[in-house]
Amino acid sequence: MKSAIIVAAIAAAAIIVAAGAAVALSSPGGGEERSGPVTVTDYLDREVTIGSSDRIVSQQANITAMLCGLGVGSRIVAASSDAGIYDEDPGVIGMADDDFPKAVKDGIAAGRIKELGGMYNMSAETLVSVESDLIIIGSYGITPETRKKLDDLGATYIVTSMSHNTIEDLYADMAIIGKAVGREAQAEKMESEMRSAIGKISGWCESIVDKEMGGTRPRVALMMTSTYATGDGYIGGDVLKALCADNVFGYVGRYAPVSKESIAAEDPEALMYQNVGMGDNVSSPAEYVMSLYGDPVIGRTSAAGSGSIFATVDAAKNATSYTNQGFVRAYAIWAMFIYHDSLPFDVPPVLDSGNCSEYLSKFWAVVSG
Repeated sequence: MKSAIIVAAIAAAAIIVAAGAAVALSSPGGGEERSGPVTVTDYLDREVTIGSSDRIVSQQANITAMLCGLGVGSRIVAASSDAGIYDEDPGVIGMADDDFPKAVKDGIAAGRIKELGGMYNMSAETLVSVESDLIIIGSYGITPETRKKLDDLGATYIVTSMSHNTIEDLYADMAIIGKAVGREAQAEKMESEMRSAIGKISGWCESIVDKEMGGTRPRVALMMTSTYATGDGYIGGDVLKALCADNVFGYVGRYAPVSKESIAAEDPEALMYQNVGMGDNVSSPAEYVMSLYGDPVIGRTSAAGSGSIFATVDAAKNATSYTNQGFVRAYAIWAMFIYHDSLPFDVPPVLDSGNCSEYLSKFWAVVSG
């Protein structure tokens, strides 16, 4: 009788273990979702058959971040290493925690991940300098000549866009990378989490416009630098639409140089800079922002009159510039700037590495509560 009970218990345990293994294999956060070769159609409509993705080379920081979000950061053996690209706070509002950028920093420190240098115009020889199963590159910063050289070398690689004009472009790249590394379900989960978080931010903005502004959308200027404005043809313009704001420079296409006089003529109610101080002869971004209030041209805008000139630098700038799963933060940062008067806390004129996470947490508590 005892023997029968023991046998039955062992059998039951085996079933439980097998079931657990099945769950791990099929769940987004668990082990591999598929085994064997997979054929991926990449951004350039190339059909690429990938036999394995155990060792991955990443040519861009956005790609590296997505790989970590997909749970395969441990497979990265080489990655781009532009200055400051991994100086981000871990965790993204509304998203499940992943190991970016910690996994990359730790991997580089331990010698497990090779730093490949700047992502722009990276050579084929650099990309194949580490043995890998798969190289993932972006169409932006890699020349046709480099791709031909990779073909001549027999490298297995896929091309993603990584020059996103809309949030849908970002989701498309996420799906391509997810399929290539056997994490399609995790890619779908990341997209779902992003859509949910962005939806909450957008819904909050819409409620402010409807209830506090009588349906009148705020007029906003989003500046990439002190002289370049973002148009509706670029992802920043796409974000402004989701935030229920009118882009005063929407007509410039993707982005274009504009003068201070042009900014004053458009008279935005909020003026936001992604990057300031470059060539502006100021000692700090905060100094630059404050100087605009006394500027003879910018100082007469509605934005100056209402105290609505803002800027991002360092990690906060990265959050609005790098289009990966962390781009949710761009929606939150710009929503804070545009609708700062509707928040129960004061928004500082400059968000940086020292305060960005704090204010993102405060904002998320408001829109998700």
